[in-house]
Amino acid sequence: MLGRNGKYVMVVILLSIFAVMVTLLNTSTNEYDGDGVLASFSDKQIQYLTEYSKKAVPGPKERSDDLKQHVRKTCDALNLTKPINEFMLAHMHFDDARKAIYCFIPKVACTSWKRVWMKMIGVVPPDKDLSTIDRYRVHTSIPLLSQNKDKLEKLKTYKKFAIFRHPFDRALSAYKDKLESTDTKSGYNFHKEIGQKIEMKYRGSTIKEGHDVKFPEFIRFISEPVRGTFEQRNEHWLSVHEICNPCAIEYDFIGKYETLKEDSEYLLEWLGVKELIGDFPSSDRPFYARRYDPKYFNQLDEKEKEGFFSKYLTDFLVLDYGFL
Repeated sequence: MLGRNGKYVMVVILLSIFAVMVTLLNTSTNEYDGDGVLASFSDKQIQYLTEYSKKAVPGPKERSDDLKQHVRKTCDALNLTKPINEFMLAHMHFDDARKAIYCFIPKVACTSWKRVWMKMIGVVPPDKDLSTIDRYRVHTSIPLLSQNKDKLEKLKTYKKFAIFRHPFDRALSAYKDKLESTDTKSGYNFHKEIGQKIEMKYRGSTIKEGHDVKFPEFIRFISEPVRGTFEQRNEHWLSVHEICNPCAIEYDFIGKYETLKEDSEYLLEWLGVKELIGDFPSSDRPFYARRYDPKYFNQLDEKEKEGFFSKYLTDFLVLDYGFL
């Protein structure tokens, strides 16, 4: 069956076919207008198709409203009632002036959004080039909601948003960023603290100081059907249900990484900071991760794929993601 995004694509395709059919019906075989397909349309036909196309292809708000409805129905149906805790509140930034809260998830453009937040709350001056802000400062300079004495009242009354990502894409991005490559600016040595433990767990020995972790080993490590160790529960691949729990927190806007640019531009307007921020900043460390990438996905056997899907099942179901 087609997912929500697939249905939208199908609508666009059908509209295109409809446009061609109308053209053929209204244009004789020997009288084709070289100005293109729309040349034979009446103004009324063009207006109708334009308005219908806008309705058929949803914008950020419409997508968010649809997803929020899906989240509510799924959470109720599955009786997912994980309570809000300090860990979740420690993944939220707040802006008292705009009465807004952003729940950030590692590997879902959170560095870019934190840079935006720094300018919003005055941590950096209005004319600061966001791309020049050091990543260490980005992740250590913004107050967390968990540290605020009025945190529960603000969580209840402020408008809230979060951006989510396909579980497999997020895990692959984390692997490529933290274990496959080397981040010399990170304050945490992922290769030493996690990479070596993964190698020891599955091989009984370690080489290259944890720099040789294979993707299937990583997937097995984070997919074990238990609560997991500190390393297995690292925030860069921990289930988003445990970070920004959309079943317990009623967000006013839910975006997706798959439509990040459009959703973020909408949010800048929604927050009233478009003039202050300008265009949404791009990542300075992009790790393109797509579940269809055969270089990684084809390394996994069926048991590893099933294990990952089972571990992150809540994220898949609640956020309306298909495994493929």
